[in-house]
Amino acid sequence: MRSIFIHIFLFFFGTSLFSQNTFNFQGKVFDQNGNAVDLALVTLVSTSDSTIRYSVFSDQDGSFLVNRIDEGLYNLNIGFPGCDVLLQKIEITKNGGVDDQGNFVLTCTSTTLDEVVVKGKTSFIERKTDRIVVNPDVLISNAGSNILETLEKAPGIWVDPSGDISLKGRSGVAVFVDDKPLYLSGIDLQNYLSSIPASTVKHIEIMANPPAKYDAAGNAGVINIVTKRNLVAGFFGNLSLSLQQGRYTRSNNNLNLFYNKNKWSTYLNISGGVRNSFQDLNINRYYKNNFSTNASSFSQNSFIVKKGHSVNVKWGLDYYMSTKMTLGFFVRGLTNPNDNHTVNNALIRDQSDEIRNRVFADNTTQNSFRNVASNLYAKYLTDDEGGHILADVDYVLYRSQSNQIFNNDIFSNTNNPVYRDIIRGDLPSDITIVTGRIQYEKFLKDKSKMEIGIKTANTQTDNTAAYTKTIGNITTPDYDLSNQFVYNEWIHAAFVNYNRNIGKWEAQIGFRAETTSFEGFQPGNIRNPDTSFTRVYHNLFPTIFISGALDTANVHMLQFSFGRRIDRPFFQDLNPFVSPLDKYTFYGGNPGLKPTYSNNFSLTHSFKNKINTTISYGFVSDGINETLEIVDSIYYSRPGNISDNHSLSLAVDGAFNLTPWYRINAYGEVGYLSYRSRLYTENLDTAGLYYAMNITNTFSVNKGWSFELRGEYRSDMVYSQLLIKSFGIVNFGLNKKILKDAGNIRILVSDLFYTRRADGIINNLRNTQADWNSRLDTRSVTVAFSYRFGKAVSQKSKPTGSGSDSEQQRVKT
Repeated sequence: MRSIFIHIFLFFFGTSLFSQNTFNFQGKVFDQNGNAVDLALVTLVSTSDSTIRYSVFSDQDGSFLVNRIDEGLYNLNIGFPGCDVLLQKIEITKNGGVDDQGNFVLTCTSTTLDEVVVKGKTSFIERKTDRIVVNPDVLISNAGSNILETLEKAPGIWVDPSGDISLKGRSGVAVFVDDKPLYLSGIDLQNYLSSIPASTVKHIEIMANPPAKYDAAGNAGVINIVTKRNLVAGFFGNLSLSLQQGRYTRSNNNLNLFYNKNKWSTYLNISGGVRNSFQDLNINRYYKNNFSTNASSFSQNSFIVKKGHSVNVKWGLDYYMSTKMTLGFFVRGLTNPNDNHTVNNALIRDQSDEIRNRVFADNTTQNSFRNVASNLYAKYLTDDEGGHILADVDYVLYRSQSNQIFNNDIFSNTNNPVYRDIIRGDLPSDITIVTGRIQYEKFLKDKSKMEIGIKTANTQTDNTAAYTKTIGNITTPDYDLSNQFVYNEWIHAAFVNYNRNIGKWEAQIGFRAETTSFEGFQPGNIRNPDTSFTRVYHNLFPTIFISGALDTANVHMLQFSFGRRIDRPFFQDLNPFVSPLDKYTFYGGNPGLKPTYSNNFSLTHSFKNKINTTISYGFVSDGINETLEIVDSIYYSRPGNISDNHSLSLAVDGAFNLTPWYRINAYGEVGYLSYRSRLYTENLDTAGLYYAMNITNTFSVNKGWSFELRGEYRSDMVYSQLLIKSFGIVNFGLNKKILKDAGNIRILVSDLFYTRRADGIINNLRNTQADWNSRLDTRSVTVAFSYRFGKAVSQKSKPTGSGSDSEQQRVKT
């Protein structure tokens, strides 16, 4: 019944769907003292019907670019907290619209800042030549949420309960923060993104085929999370507090401080919170004999309680030595301790479905996760047109410690004790990453741009697993589970990227060459011998982007992109360790994993910049997926190059102001996925259609009130050996501006009908059928408060510059 309601909800609000494009309009925003203004809201409003045609934030150097604007008259509004709103009428013409640019000066006061009220709102989704930009502040439902929850609302992005992120049904997404990759995966990536409040995010960039300057890693593409930064002279800050109550309590809190004066610019971000949740998981396995008749079965309920907190601090400093030279650095620290307590109750039945044994397990895992990252950069402007040389160095350290205690008891069908043991695990892990990069960017006389660069990165990991087993008060080392794994990897890369505008068309082509060499060593123990491996491979990754108008009025626009990508194995997936989840479920690595390669094509048609239709195709060879095997009734999960994967999808999105007080954002996608491979003793040959949709309705009323109703649904979806079952979700949010519009109070009800399930079926197991179903702590109420404050000051004009660029993504600890 709930699923039917969600379908009706999505259909009802989806019938209103989908309508802009044209010339480019660019410029820079400064204050009266010549300082660049970052995060100024630039809005173009049509004079003919008073509708908002485009809105965008300025970058750190004050620059902004409005793509594909129709010919005509517009009211240009530029606003920033503490500054008078700039209102100016402009005309976009065939002869002057393409390269129109100018400097726009805001008059800023020295009093405490109130939020500037600009007629018009930023679009939730904006499209650029090589990426989709999502502005999370537009949605009320992002109040009090973290970055991971914000990603789930972005078009085409799905996050499963284990933390894996997929884009248009495909795994292998590289996640960046401020153009720096996160070397994390799975639950560690989930914990990290969950520790950062969404209020720190300026926008999210989704790139299915990233430009050549980005690392080639990420078969499904790159998600770049751009955080907020303020470069206006003076002292500014914002505070965000939230409390979320489901079955368990969670909170996300954040304080941003910015101070800019003369040649110095510094910022401090402090965030922290509490994350408590649960998962109620049921696992069923049905074993058959060779004649497909029942042999036995295993059913288990696991109630998992997760409790943790996090503190994240980032401090940065920029020094503007001259009008051309900028030096800067930042350091970031994160601590994220958490505890997981799991109570397992399992029944083992015979072929007649009679209970043979009862299994009880009480498992506790205490985790500590710490991350320190630092960056030093220098930027030199080579000309007055934006050409520059950028050099930077990164040092990143991840350190984690996991202490496990598994208490296992087996009883007969009459509840008499049969067997008892205690397994203890001590699992420290250290990962050190050092990278360096130099990049040169030049604007040429024919209005084209050339970028070249080189980069090198070294990663060293050291993982230890020390397990003991206690039976009858006698404790002995468990050499089957204990070992050490040391890994060292070098990646050297060079790229070239060329961009040019020809009339109404823009083309960009790039090539990136990468050489990867690595070695792994496992010392072994008295039961397992030493093992080692080395490997070297070279690759070339081309990218192509073409976009332009199909008619003189720019009603119809086309975008085409192609890119070749690679997914290297996560560091821990190469680790041959086998570790227990419970007595009947084990996870292990695979040192024989090979890199995965993909070729991705995308074609987008845009109608008046309101209806965007995208066809995407991707082919993945040697795809790395979780493989599942049953051996003597024990369930083993390990990664493997198990399949060649084809994916084809059709997506449509749109955003409309249906009335001055009603705005709608909608996204729909239908796709086809297929996997084919030899899998242990079975042949994997699975394929299937899926569809997904989400609609966000925002209603603005008088006196600063607004509310939001959002629905999402995803059908069953084939994922390699798994069939992920359908789910739906409905959220409701309410927002009220207070304190002279400098503050906001938001209330959000998530998963109103408690329909966000996490169920699935496991296929291609020899003589075994298996499935799972679970409930999560998704239904909750959130109360959030945010407040902006600060004071602008007068000062002499100073040079401006942007931050740095580097990498972070493949840790699995």
